[in-house]
Amino acid sequence: MRTNKITRIIILTMILGIISVSQIFAAGPAAVTARNIREKIVDLIYNGDLENLPSEGTVVVLFTVTDEGKIEIKNVKSTDNDAENFVVNKITSISAKDNVNPSHQVYRVKFQFDQN
Repeated sequence: MRTNKITRIIILTMILGIISVSQIFAAGPAAVTARNIREKIVDLIYNGDLENLPSEGTVVVLFTVTDEGKIEIKNVKSTDNDAENFVVNKITSISAKDNVNPSHQVYRVKFQFDQN
């Protein structure tokens, strides 16, 4: 009976250890890089050229970052052509040289424009 309790405690401790270690890796370089790239893009879109900001539309962009820090758009879905062109032009002008670890990972960013 005592051996069963000790075995259960050891197993429970190992499970909790594995869970805590996996959470540390969840905020690893890939998550930090994705957050940094997304913040850079959102800041450029929404805080940059406010005069030409589209009045409406939704744009979803899938892209990767090359080893050199260039953003390559893989797919764009939008509800408005002007909003799509605005977002694509802004994103392709970004240099992500400081955010290329890991490179060639696919990122997804959604933009919602509604100035009404």
